[in-house]
Amino acid sequence: MRAGATTGRGKMSSRMAATVLCAGLASFSCRRAETPPAGAEGLRVVSLAPNLTEMVFAVGGEAALVGRSSACLYPPDRVRAVPIAGDFGAPSLEALAALRPSAVVYVALENKHLADRIESFGIRCERIECRRLRDIPDALARVGALVNRAEQGEALADEMRRRFRELESAQFAGPRPTVFVEIWSDPVMTAGKHSFVADLVRLAGGDNIGDEVASADYFRVSSEWVLARNPDIILSLSQSHRGEPGSAERLIASRTGWDRLDAVRSGRVHHSARSDVLTLPGASVLEGLEEVRGWIRAWSESGSDAGAAESGKGE
Repeated sequence: MRAGATTGRGKMSSRMAATVLCAGLASFSCRRAETPPAGAEGLRVVSLAPNLTEMVFAVGGEAALVGRSSACLYPPDRVRAVPIAGDFGAPSLEALAALRPSAVVYVALENKHLADRIESFGIRCERIECRRLRDIPDALARVGALVNRAEQGEALADEMRRRFRELESAQFAGPRPTVFVEIWSDPVMTAGKHSFVADLVRLAGGDNIGDEVASADYFRVSSEWVLARNPDIILSLSQSHRGEPGSAERLIASRTGWDRLDAVRSGRVHHSARSDVLTLPGASVLEGLEEVRGWIRAWSESGSDAGAAESGKGE
């Protein structure tokens, strides 16, 4: 998923296209009285971020959702009926004019001045911070309030905070496994210390080996880098393996030297069928968190101390 991906729009000149879009939005602005103000029944919302779109559905506010980004794919059985209003963080002004939203919600925009431009046409813009695990409950509450489902949003947020507290106080006894998270397979990328995925691994009971890098949420690594750290568990979240059972495990084991890793030798290479949940700081995060916690629990209960001593980790 790449922010700012664009598609061709024929041979219309950029100046002519801008003229047409501005004319359409100006016309829309003049008709603003026909659209109820934000917060009233009849609210029309466009979401430009996958996690915020998922939250709208989670709180029961889909009736207000009139547009989404091309990256908003969850929940798959319900979101496909919602019109696309552009790409992730990069809306089409033409599409916005056609959808006539009263509010646009986003996590980040490709162009930092775009929010001001959209608001100049009378459309409310709401930036909802949601990069880390701790941001999700507050984001749920804000989305709920925005789509007139404040009670539902607060209830989901409170339940998530409660579960986070339970997990923080119920860590497994004994050593914590080291975990390598493969975000992408070619090139190999992993998660840095301040990423959502690293937060998730820590709360599940593991130590993300990418935590030594704090300057980037996600970064490329070499095979040598992974081999030197010899993780206990490998978690593959690469979207390239979706729908191919066992493909992630086979690919990882086939890399030069990776067959010597403790995670590969002990069969602890895991690819989640719900990798979308594990890479999306959204309403379904607890599902992914419980899955990762189950793999870490299995490692903890398997006699990890003996395995570590045999591989030299206990020295």
